[in-house]
Amino acid sequence: MIGRLTLVAFVGLSACAVPIAVPVPTPAPTPMVVPQSAKERFVSSVAANGCALTSANTDVIMADAVLSRQDMARVMTELRSEGRGEIDGATFRITGGACA
Repeated sequence: MIGRLTLVAFVGLSACAVPIAVPVPTPAPTPMVVPQSAKERFVSSVAANGCALTSANTDVIMADAVLSRQDMARVMTELRSEGRGEIDGATFRITGGACA
């Protein structure tokens, strides 16, 4: 009788030792961030600063758009040739997109 009880207890305890598969939720994939081009960064920075590049906000826009003076000059030239920007005295204005 004690032998059977020991066997039943052993079988009962071994049943509890079997690992149970618990589903683990997987996190949702994060969307991939596509870096903006220098031109897109410049346009969005100028748009955020009143749609005009002036001597008063040049440093802010350069820092925000992460551009050097050479990059900024190249981007402004490209925007003018595309018809998306114009020079108005000492101010460069964005003429398209959010600034139209």
